[in-house]
Amino acid sequence: MKSEYLPRLAGFLSDHESEEKVVDIKIEPDIVYFEEGRDSLHLNFDFILKNLTEHKITIRFIKMAVYDKAGNLLTYRHVNHNGIGTPGIHTIGKFEIEGYETLDIFNPFHRFPRDLPIAHLRYMFTLFDSEGNEYYYGNILVTPKKYKQEVRLFLPMKGVLTILDGHDFYSHHRRFAMTIVRQFTDNKFKSNFSRFSVDFSVLGEDGNTRSMTPEEYSENYDFHFRDAREFYTDGAEVYAPADGEVIDVVSDLEDLYESRFDMDKSVKEDRVKDIAGNYVIIKHNEHEFSHLFHLMKDSIVVSVGERVRRGQLLGKIGFSGAATTYSHLHYQLMDGPHFLVDKPLPCKFTDVDLLLGSKRVRYEELSIDTGDIIISE
Repeated sequence: MKSEYLPRLAGFLSDHESEEKVVDIKIEPDIVYFEEGRDSLHLNFDFILKNLTEHKITIRFIKMAVYDKAGNLLTYRHVNHNGIGTPGIHTIGKFEIEGYETLDIFNPFHRFPRDLPIAHLRYMFTLFDSEGNEYYYGNILVTPKKYKQEVRLFLPMKGVLTILDGHDFYSHHRRFAMTIVRQFTDNKFKSNFSRFSVDFSVLGEDGNTRSMTPEEYSENYDFHFRDAREFYTDGAEVYAPADGEVIDVVSDLEDLYESRFDMDKSVKEDRVKDIAGNYVIIKHNEHEFSHLFHLMKDSIVVSVGERVRRGQLLGKIGFSGAATTYSHLHYQLMDGPHFLVDKPLPCKFTDVDLLLGSKRVRYEELSIDTGDIIISE
């Protein structure tokens, strides 16, 4: 078929909305960034749907079409209630919105080929009110941006490292239902600071993250443990990932080896920031700040106002704050110093040696994520 006869398909997915609006649809955050992975583009954002009626509304379809700058259709996706057994719509989790309820939905269409010239995406929601036996339609246009990172970041630890939890679609960092978090923390959380974060952990010579008894080697391995100090990451040194000014330090919180972080108590006592434990925040420029969390009490060797150089020792990793189930360094890049309020940014690290089986592959720039194994010297 000659190219002049190819349809533009600009109207492949209608922008139709029901005259009566029953659900308000917004995106979280308000600025959506592409993240460039090794072989694909990733979209890390959520939908916030608010039921404007007293009736329960069911999401029957979520359809999405991708267009280039000229309005040509590039590709499309959908999840729906069709099928026998567990329909695709079940993969979004909760798909029924009670009367006047607000529901978070993690964008189910989050990965595309890197060479796709995406300009914008249109999402259409098909909604059903079973009480009124009525279908409704709502849609929203999403225009992602490519973030231009200015600071050259280098890995903040040495040795053989792995990312035990990053920000892939299933990671706990990504799956913050912000409407619930804001309500639970009395609106202290303004944004999901961990949206693009990574947890660095050390791998020992035995290829594991912690020392284990012979009996443990033969059992089903997971992250349950007797003592967080068994992790090879405990006490590991942390270095500045780039030049900058130290603008905030917390170093006096206890390492919770014998207990767990009490989120309820932190909210009641207005100490939500303690979730980060002991930390260092470095300002690299006016809009890029490194946040390094869960450091060991009294191990931080830099102070507020100090200029640091890339590779300079900052402190050691402990088990402070909500370090959860394993010892790690939590790292994120943000557009400001206040991690409960400012916005997270996608980031790449420079000169990364990725271990791929028996091969060691050098990347000049790389976005790292869950399951990556890295050699840092």
